[in-house]
Amino acid sequence: MKVGIDLGTTYSTVARYDKQTSRPEIINNKFEKELTPSVICFLDNGDVLIGEDAKDMQAGGAGTIAASFKRGMGDNSFTVEANGRVYTAEDLSAMLLKKLISDAEEKSGEKIDSVVITVPAYFNDFQRTATIRAGEACGVKVMKIINEPTAAAISYGYNRESNKTVMVYDLGGGTFDVTLVKVNKGNIQVLGTDGNHILGGKDWDAAIVKFVCEQFVEEYGVDPRDDEPTKNELIVASENYKKILTRTDSVTIQIKYEGYSSKYTLTREQFDLRTHFLLNATKDVCMKLFGDLGLSWADVDEILLVGGSTRMPQVTNFLQNISGKPVIDHADTDLAVAKGAAITSEFYCSSSTGVREVQISDVTAHSLGVLAESPGGDRYINEIMIKRNSKIPSSVRKPFKINPGNMTNIIEVYTLQGESKVPLDCYVLAKVVISGFYNSGDGSIIDVEYNYDENGVVRVSAFQEGEPLQVDAEPVPADISWMGDRPENRSSGAPISKNVVLCIDLSRSMRNSLEEVRKVINDFVMSVGDEYTKFGLIGFGDKVGIMRDMTNDPNMIVTALDGLKVNAYGRGTDGSPFGTAAMMLSNRPGGKMIVVLTDGIWGKRDFAVGEALNCKNSKIAIVGVGIGEADLGFLKQISTVQEGAMYTTLDKLGETFSTIASALGSGSMGLRESAGGDGGRLKSAEVRGRLR
Repeated sequence: MKVGIDLGTTYSTVARYDKQTSRPEIINNKFEKELTPSVICFLDNGDVLIGEDAKDMQAGGAGTIAASFKRGMGDNSFTVEANGRVYTAEDLSAMLLKKLISDAEEKSGEKIDSVVITVPAYFNDFQRTATIRAGEACGVKVMKIINEPTAAAISYGYNRESNKTVMVYDLGGGTFDVTLVKVNKGNIQVLGTDGNHILGGKDWDAAIVKFVCEQFVEEYGVDPRDDEPTKNELIVASENYKKILTRTDSVTIQIKYEGYSSKYTLTREQFDLRTHFLLNATKDVCMKLFGDLGLSWADVDEILLVGGSTRMPQVTNFLQNISGKPVIDHADTDLAVAKGAAITSEFYCSSSTGVREVQISDVTAHSLGVLAESPGGDRYINEIMIKRNSKIPSSVRKPFKINPGNMTNIIEVYTLQGESKVPLDCYVLAKVVISGFYNSGDGSIIDVEYNYDENGVVRVSAFQEGEPLQVDAEPVPADISWMGDRPENRSSGAPISKNVVLCIDLSRSMRNSLEEVRKVINDFVMSVGDEYTKFGLIGFGDKVGIMRDMTNDPNMIVTALDGLKVNAYGRGTDGSPFGTAAMMLSNRPGGKMIVVLTDGIWGKRDFAVGEALNCKNSKIAIVGVGIGEADLGFLKQISTVQEGAMYTTLDKLGETFSTIASALGSGSMGLRESAGGDGGRLKSAEVRGRLR
């Protein structure tokens, strides 16, 4: 069975589509109620209560209570500790979802295998992916996540023929979203959306708690909010007082604390005055959306109320006063979101259900950007790739140029979500490392593509000359404060994986040089080696042999160096090491480099040059280092990057490898010391700044 789930901040609901009636219907919980409180209670004996039972415990102040955890989705700093375990909002949401699914299965007598879960339109990528993971943790397929206002609009407009522009004003328990949609013959086209994910009915409840506690403090000098159980009781009770004020002009609130007891009367007028600033906050969101879309109240035909908090009379009165438009009180104010998700679950995955075709065009609530340097290079900026309120799925590809002289063959890309040009004002969603491209050093072009999929989840890919490049995800560094600093003060980002194969000429001519070569390579490996750098060692002469396969333990390379012997693979240099080295580097994430050290004339030069060209086509950098009788012209033929051919003397060999080490350490994988500080940054071909 497929269902839609409204995973709410205060209450959650499950619905399915009834094919016989061609209408969505709510699946009641085991208490025969349509709404299940989004509350979890951890008892001291280890038992866990979810839903109605947990809500009762919350009112009684018993156990450890987890409520409103939806606000913490995607934020690992939001945790609840109970019975020796720490739970994130994602963990708690998975527990709640499992309970909702279990109750729905028991009530319906059918197994649920697929779900559509709703989220606030303003949820970012962290929150959306956390919601998907929470659903998958329950053992069901998450077919889709859908924005709550969009789901409500589907429920409202599914059987309507009129062509109207509707504002969906969604004030839930913990979040507020406003969405403009075109409803035409049941089809839904979202024009734009905005919201505030920390504004909701809970804030009106908090105003009631504040009112009575201020009165109590003034009368007795003690604050009931200082005691957590008493505070929880007041929070639960305030929701009921708010509901009473929707029907009557006043409510009497009794409060007891530390032996004191008193009653206070709160009128609807007082309540409206104390919470008017919250309504103004919703107005600000509406006006911002109008500004983004170039629209006004005149373009709205009607306002659709969604969410239990819109039942407060002040909401309807406020919207009528500021808009002059009809305000529609949806018959399913609390249930429209779940029903819209149920409709979506039915026609989303099947074309043979009897459901008439419905087209849904949604948008993204956040701009998607890339961390870049400003055109002047004096600061980091958020360069917008996909603007907010773009239709999803959405894809944008832009060309970026590697700065001429920068020899990098790995690029780190930070993805940002937000509207500000200032990176630290945005969410840093992810970091990826792009590799596998060819860099001539003359300003190669890399195409970076950003995608919002139909769930509003972000994907990043990269291309060079139309061919896909390798993109590997890496953790976002814990410290990103450098994004607020000048780029020149940070020569490189967090460590990037690097792969280096050292190819040592073991022909007879190396007899008098081998001891110094061992020492130089030893020092090079020990200076560069770290957990992010892997080395391989090859010896070659007439034939090629692997002395040590890829490892990030420099000591293993040092041990292999001790085994180097002249003539180990024949007297000459007819054997090209490049094919073997390329095999060792294949399918490895990060930068790839071959460093070949030779002191003589190679026999099968054409074959070696051909293999080097294959490496170039495989995006592998080759650096040729020559001593003794090595031919600089040949070194230039086999080196795949500018200034990658180095001829030196034995006593200067250490300095040459120090230059290579500096380039590796800076993350540029190049050779020019002047390029090292420019790291893995790109410059936009459209002169939009440099990509970090």
